[in-house]
Amino acid sequence: MRNYKRRRFGDGECMHIYQRSVKGFNLFYDQEDFIVFYTIVSVLTKVYKVVLMEMCLMVDHVHLLVSSESLEEMSAFVRHYTSLYVMESNNDIGRKGPLFHKSFGSAPKVGSKKIRSAIVYVGNNPVEKKLCRYAEQYRWNFLAYMKDAAPFSTFIRYQDRSKSLCRALKEVRSMAAANKYLSHAHVRRLLGNFNGNEKDFLVDYIVSRFFSFDRDALLSYYESHDEMLHAMSSTAGSEYDIKETFHSGSDSVYADMADVVRNEFRIVPLRQVVVQSAENKLHIAGILKRKTSATKMQIAKFLHMDASGA
Repeated sequence: MRNYKRRRFGDGECMHIYQRSVKGFNLFYDQEDFIVFYTIVSVLTKVYKVVLMEMCLMVDHVHLLVSSESLEEMSAFVRHYTSLYVMESNNDIGRKGPLFHKSFGSAPKVGSKKIRSAIVYVGNNPVEKKLCRYAEQYRWNFLAYMKDAAPFSTFIRYQDRSKSLCRALKEVRSMAAANKYLSHAHVRRLLGNFNGNEKDFLVDYIVSRFFSFDRDALLSYYESHDEMLHAMSSTAGSEYDIKETFHSGSDSVYADMADVVRNEFRIVPLRQVVVQSAENKLHIAGILKRKTSATKMQIAKFLHMDASGA
């Protein structure tokens, strides 16, 4: 065990990484944002030879359960995927400035009991925020993909795929094989031609093709995938080593606000809402207050503005 920037870490230990956004603002707005972050992390796990056991992406923070040969390598991995996502996200909408809090939280997990507790805690984040009843029903903790390549869509047989879908799938295979992440513009172009099950199938395909989780390492702490999910449904888990900011209420309201902004203001991509003028944000905030159950704080987080002005 050694001390490095006050972080406790033993080479090869399992580490719970927690990152929150600046001022609690939203990081992710729609599938496009989740996919970009996911593919960046997936690509860089191979670059830094990091073992990724679990990851959960929430609207304003992210959790990873990882191990690495050294803390230097682990820190470089976190810095790289963070800076790359911020650069891609900012460049896409003409924004400047940080998105993540400058320092990430970390806690080493030693022993099977603590690791299992961390696994449950990370996987159950969307359940705690009332986004789903069971952890595996949430796409962006990737638990469903541990067992099924297309858990959120109906499989489309090769002979039933359109030419456009075949081209998109081929492009995804090529990017994944080359270990190149997908940018916002790239994802928007890939998904823009599809809706319904075709779109869901393509998203599932992207996740499965870029899949970089060490499933065997994760499930080594349980008898089976089903036992792990049962553990999650039976307990919320606990995390005392990470100082996580917690706000009560359901995160489902962010999807409600997203629908209102899409329908009322036609803002595309949805993240463009954060670079609207102060006057426009006040107008949007008023509409969101009338048409959703969002609190003043939730509206401020969504629009990247001071809560007092929301």
